[in-house]
Amino acid sequence: MPDGFVTLAVLVRGPATPPDPEPLERAEPNVAPPQPPAPLPPAILCELARLRLAAAEAYERGAAALLASLARDVLARELLLAPADLAALVATAPATCGAREPVTLVVSSADAASLADRTPLPVRIDPALGAGDLVVEVRDGAYASPLRFRLERVLAEVGA
Repeated sequence: MPDGFVTLAVLVRGPATPPDPEPLERAEPNVAPPQPPAPLPPAILCELARLRLAAAEAYERGAAALLASLARDVLARELLLAPADLAALVATAPATCGAREPVTLVVSSADAASLADRTPLPVRIDPALGAGDLVVEVRDGAYASPLRFRLERVLAEVGA
């Protein structure tokens, strides 16, 4: 472009002028700087400490209940794939019973067929027992080993 050339837009609008700077806001000289908050009264601090303790205890109880629930769910899924190995429990019965000799095994109707041909002891069916429950009767009593007790023992060992 040659020197002194002026565009039509500049002729119509006029030369560009920079916008006026916005005036800066001035701080009022009488405004005090912000003050830190006042300390909480001791009664409120005690209540906050109790609240925190209650929350921690609730978390611990909830974590234990969640672990037990997950263990039951996993165990239920595993038992669908393969039933409890009562024959392994029966094999350990003499050591568990000590000097008392096992006389009869009491199981649920669901477990009777799988256990009858795997043990020399007579097997009795108890309709009150659930799948995976085992009662070993001895001459002067019985040793009960419900699946629920075995699960609770494992959970207690994990929790400790």
